[in-house]
Amino acid sequence: MRARAFLPLLVCSLLVACGQRDAGAESAAYAAAAPAADAPMAEAKLAEGGEQASRRYLAISHSLEVETPAEQVEPLWREVQQQALSMGADLISAELSRSDLQAPAASLSLRLPPAQVPALFALLAKGGELVNTRTDSEDKSAEVIDVEARLKNLSEARDRLRVLMNERGAKLADVLEVQKALTETQSQLDSWQEQRKLLAQQTEKVKIELRIHAPRSAIERSALAPLRDTWQQLGYQLAQSLAALLSFVVVVLPWMLLIVPAGLLIRRGWRKRRSAKM
Repeated sequence: MRARAFLPLLVCSLLVACGQRDAGAESAAYAAAAPAADAPMAEAKLAEGGEQASRRYLAISHSLEVETPAEQVEPLWREVQQQALSMGADLISAELSRSDLQAPAASLSLRLPPAQVPALFALLAKGGELVNTRTDSEDKSAEVIDVEARLKNLSEARDRLRVLMNERGAKLADVLEVQKALTETQSQLDSWQEQRKLLAQQTEKVKIELRIHAPRSAIERSALAPLRDTWQQLGYQLAQSLAALLSFVVVVLPWMLLIVPAGLLIRRGWRKRRSAKM
């Protein structure tokens, strides 16, 4: 009876190690005690019915570039941000840049439910001209299947360890050992659950990378654009230097009007005193 009672403990201990990289003796023992512990996701799902085994988990992303008049860049950026949040989007980042040298530009990074993507495209087409688009797709099916299989195995291992914790008549050393294994199993389970949530974010919502800017001039689109930017930067730096010099003169000049006459008076008095001594 005692051997039977602690046989599940051996199984669970092997299950706890299912996430480690050491594949030698552990793989053989695991295969003997729990054949499905590290099975590929496709096989695990086929064993459950095969319906989800054929499902594909795709991480889709769109990179969009929209041109709109300079005075409409910020309003369109704010409108898209507000509408996307109302559609259930997750905002990753938002940036708006304005300067005297360049036209305003804005960017948005967010994750949007797939059903809301056409509405976002329609909003962008209404507010400006979509000048550049790029769509990327990455198949995450293997990762999702593997993570779900690990979650299933770890959940079963945790449940078995909990049963062992509640058995009566066990020695204190055995109870402590089971408790340690239970803690390690729960830690691994929490880690893989976070990984599954991350995969869900990537596969259940579409990532949108949006850039909004004013139409570029012919010079900005040509090979002379770097020279124009450098010339503008030089002019700006020269203006900054002149402004700094002017500020210095304005600050120092009142003091010079006091210091110079005072210095002349002191020098004159010192000469008179020196002449009197001679």
